[in-house]
Amino acid sequence: MVSKAVLIDDSDIDLFIQRRFLEVYKFSEELVLYRSAEEALNWLRMLNGEAPPDVIFLDLNMPDIDGFSFLENFSQLPENIRSKSKIVVLTSSNNKKDKELAFLNQNVIQFITKPLKQADIEELKKKISAS
Repeated sequence: MVSKAVLIDDSDIDLFIQRRFLEVYKFSEELVLYRSAEEALNWLRMLNGEAPPDVIFLDLNMPDIDGFSFLENFSQLPENIRSKSKIVVLTSSNNKKDKELAFLNQNVIQFITKPLKQADIEELKKKISAS
């Protein structure tokens, strides 16, 4: 179990489903939800000593700031945030190019095509405990 996880998705239905799944599998002590990448970035910029999330679940296909723009902006955040927060791309895309682009960001540790499954959580827990 991680201390804090963030779920970023513009779809209320996807947020609901993924949140319930993470709660059922007791993935994190605290789960913070954002409907836009911009809101999440603003929150990360304003942490002011609050612990950054251990894991960020990021949708790629969102209006305004999409997942790739989030990743670009994330790479400019302070080192203490970037070193602690690992990113899991959680998207409806199964495009090979999207996966390759996502993994160019050093904070991306996993690429999952929705919906989130138990096997995805088990693999993610192994990756987190190994790091």
